[in-house]
Amino acid sequence: MNIILLDKIANLGSLGDQVAVKSGYARNFLFPQGKAVPATKENVELFEQRRADYEAKLADQLAAAQARAEKVNALESVTIASKAGDEGKLFGSIGTRDIADAVTAAGVEVK
Repeated sequence: MNIILLDKIANLGSLGDQVAVKSGYARNFLFPQGKAVPATKENVELFEQRRADYEAKLADQLAAAQARAEKVNALESVTIASKAGDEGKLFGSIGTRDIADAVTAAGVEVK
């Protein structure tokens, strides 16, 4: 099945590429997530009309991600308090939620 990519997909292509993929991959993954459309004549014409909008949206997402990366890199360290035994071993664990909360408390919003 030939499709037009609306987003960059690893090992497949980037925005606007027309690629051939298996029908199941297109129907079950790419189409529901809005990452591709079938490469019909109408969709190709519609995509070419909206190409600038798609590229601007992708550029905005990239700029936001780079700005967030700069903020995260600007953090020197993040301290997470947790209970530990006499030997320094932690009781329990520190998970991704704990790290995200500590980074958010330091002033950088993460999801």
